[in-house]
Amino acid sequence: MVASLTTNVLNYISMKTRNFLKNKLFKLTPAKTIVFGFIGIILIGAFLLCLPISHVNRQWYSFVDSLFTSTSAVCVTGLSVIDIAKHFSLFGQIIVMLLIQIGGLGFVSLTCLVFMLLGKKINYAARMTLQESLNKDNTQGVVKMVKKIIITIFSIEFVGFLVLTPSMVAFTGNFWKGCFNALFLSISAFCNAGFDPLGLKTPELSSLISLNNNAFVLIPIMLLIVSGGIGFIVLFDIFNFKRKGQKLAFQTKVVLIVTNILIVGGALLFAVFEWNNPNTIGEMNVFYKILNCFFQSITPRTAGFAAINQAGLTGTSIALTNILMIIGGSPMSIAGGIKTTTLFVLLVMLFKQPLNDGSINVNHKNISSKTINKAIKLLLSAILLLGVSCLLISIFEFDGVFTFDEILFECISAISTSGLSLGITPILSIPSKFVLIILMFIGRVGMLTVPLVFKQSNTTENVIEYVDSKIIVG
Repeated sequence: MVASLTTNVLNYISMKTRNFLKNKLFKLTPAKTIVFGFIGIILIGAFLLCLPISHVNRQWYSFVDSLFTSTSAVCVTGLSVIDIAKHFSLFGQIIVMLLIQIGGLGFVSLTCLVFMLLGKKINYAARMTLQESLNKDNTQGVVKMVKKIIITIFSIEFVGFLVLTPSMVAFTGNFWKGCFNALFLSISAFCNAGFDPLGLKTPELSSLISLNNNAFVLIPIMLLIVSGGIGFIVLFDIFNFKRKGQKLAFQTKVVLIVTNILIVGGALLFAVFEWNNPNTIGEMNVFYKILNCFFQSITPRTAGFAAINQAGLTGTSIALTNILMIIGGSPMSIAGGIKTTTLFVLLVMLFKQPLNDGSINVNHKNISSKTINKAIKLLLSAILLLGVSCLLISIFEFDGVFTFDEILFECISAISTSGLSLGITPILSIPSKFVLIILMFIGRVGMLTVPLVFKQSNTTENVIEYVDSKIIVG
């Protein structure tokens, strides 16, 4: 009898497991397509970066470090455990550049591009996935929007390549190497990745520090970063405003106002905190002090390039950099973070009284309760993930070599896909690197997208009204 009961229990568990795998986990939804698509690209990239042909010494490379580099490139982060130029061959550098470009396009947009090049029709399921990846409310016009996004990305990157080429040719002393560096930097800057191929002419993992006195490099890269992080909807809206005289949408106005406040305000604060700091901008002339303050204000918002030594920043500047990294860029962009519009909604919610339906009116515009709830979920998800990640890394690095501030900085950099570092990432233990890999992945795919992979639909919640819990908050 006991044996029969045990058999029945095991059969029941087996049946439930098969049903879950078949109907829940492996039943493709738009969210699952996005998540599994990124995972597939990351694994392919990791394998290619492991190969001897990818490295200068022509030896097999560590899979963990290859996986970390591939994840950082596809998730357009920029955190690195290896100097791209000094350790990767030309083949390896091209692979990293292509992974950055794929990450910038997004798996779904890349698939759409392949379908368009092959002349195949994009079916409804693919349109649903595009809708999810673009964070739109419906499928209307998603294919047309993806085409515009792809054209915009390649066009801006090409302009960036042309502008950066003279400086890179002069810097490297070689025309073809300079062209490659310019192309790599243009793609990396617009995609907000933060990788660079300059290591042969600069100290290892020093990013753009050797070029912080070159305005012809810093200014184009800043413009590329802002263009990639401001959001395609905003770019299209500005284009229509200038060309057709159309009014700017409310979201565009919000993004532009918040972005300008963050850039200018951040630059002013960095100037106050770093003006006489000999470890950063203290020895520069006034022009380059101001230029590098603006660069430091822009780059934390998911770009990852460093024109000054991040470890040399004052404690206040590191805190400010953390805040800018968490905020990130804007919706419908390549940037990460909780986004500028989320910050706006949270601030509005803090200072304005909601209506009976939970919505808030701002300047004769309505912000729905659904939007407010999403903003709160994003913030809470980021806080929860950061708390757990910092705790795990603190446990893994039990010898106490790294301070909590250093660990927090790297974790924020990873989840916001910023890529700035205080220099501890290359020497973290393998478990800690995996924590950062997971954070980079979640930051790129979306903090609210990953849970949808495991979400089970529950239609009863939409039709059943429950008794108010009367929970007192605050």
